[in-house]
Amino acid sequence: MQASIENLEGLKRLITVTVPAEDVVKAYGAAFRKAAKNARIDGFRKGHIPTQIIERYYGPNIIGEAYDNLVRETLNKAIEQCGSECAGTPNVSFEKSSFDKAGEFVYTIQFETFPVIEDKPLSEMPLKVVQSRITDADVDRMIENLRRQQGKWQVVDDAAAEDGRLAKIDFVGRVDGREFDGGKAEDFSLILGRTMMIPGFTEQIAGHKAGDKFTINVTFPEDYFEESLKGKPAEFDITVNSVSEQKLPEVDDAFCELFGVKEGGVETLRRELRANMEREQKRVLFAAQRANVCQALLDYFGKFDVPASLVEEERKRLCDAEFERVKRFNKDAKNRYGEPGAFAEEAANNARLGLLMRHFVEKSGLRAPSEESVNEALSLFADAYENPEMIKAEIRKNSKQLASFRDQAFERDLFNYIQLGAKCEVKEMNFSDLLQIQD
Repeated sequence: MQASIENLEGLKRLITVTVPAEDVVKAYGAAFRKAAKNARIDGFRKGHIPTQIIERYYGPNIIGEAYDNLVRETLNKAIEQCGSECAGTPNVSFEKSSFDKAGEFVYTIQFETFPVIEDKPLSEMPLKVVQSRITDADVDRMIENLRRQQGKWQVVDDAAAEDGRLAKIDFVGRVDGREFDGGKAEDFSLILGRTMMIPGFTEQIAGHKAGDKFTINVTFPEDYFEESLKGKPAEFDITVNSVSEQKLPEVDDAFCELFGVKEGGVETLRRELRANMEREQKRVLFAAQRANVCQALLDYFGKFDVPASLVEEERKRLCDAEFERVKRFNKDAKNRYGEPGAFAEEAANNARLGLLMRHFVEKSGLRAPSEESVNEALSLFADAYENPEMIKAEIRKNSKQLASFRDQAFERDLFNYIQLGAKCEVKEMNFSDLLQIQD
């Protein structure tokens, strides 16, 4: 077999493969014997059909199988011989009409190769690193959150709506003078300062009392999930039905029992809360590390050519994920996969990140996750259960489940490798602020 490569535009490559006649004869003979063995033609006994008859009836199939076998046996060898690597599915072409069962077989492979990543030193890559620790004040704030969850709302006569108070309202929204789907509600509960609404909506409720009727004006954000409302100005007619204040419970043994703490009272509750917060802290810190490392890599290595097939595959994944997200709010949503350019830039960046990770896997020499990282990944999941060791043992018995945790652990090891080599700028964050940077 001979193979020669030609560089086309960008990452595109064209390899011409020439298979010698003796290999073609063998491939054709094997395909012919297979066809002859199974051939059934009226007037002839099975296994005793003349060669020319078999070729007349089954010739295209024999040639097609010979083609397939020759390509299958030589394609990867040809790419490797030319010192290249194929990204995605290659396109194979040849002239079927020119096939000679006793002569050379020539075909071409067109494909995209992976780019060569510039070997830039990690030590020069700026990287933001987030660190955090949980304090007693953080636990106090968590207990206050739990108190609010268990608080009872009581209507207060003649009270004005303000931060922390609950207003029950009726509203009717209009865009371009017309009501729209989802823009109307009765006795809607709105906690000022907590309930997420369109920017400017809650602020205009503040100061109003039960019985007040008024109209507010807002603008839907540009990234609103409903396409027809993005960036549109709207007006809402508001009626305030009632304003309530929340009465919070005392932090005592009865309060602790609400959260499964039957012995040890407040101290046990604080200890369990801290353990839960530490698990959440680890999860969010890794998410922050992942986001910061990815952004640092994109900034440091800049834009470079990536195989179009990888970009399109990632673009479709992003479109499908967005479609599933929007469908939860709007059952009639349409998938944006068909829209030209949808998620194109994000998909290209994700493809670049994938290639950069591939580069650093090779550079780091990582072949499998450390056992320490695997145990950490398992503990982060299992420690939320009553018997963590039993949960971890069960996962280790399930090869499919364990593989998922090993993948997580490998990713952690890779990001740690990159972080340890980078020029880090450390930022300390308290637990409350840390939670705000979650995905």
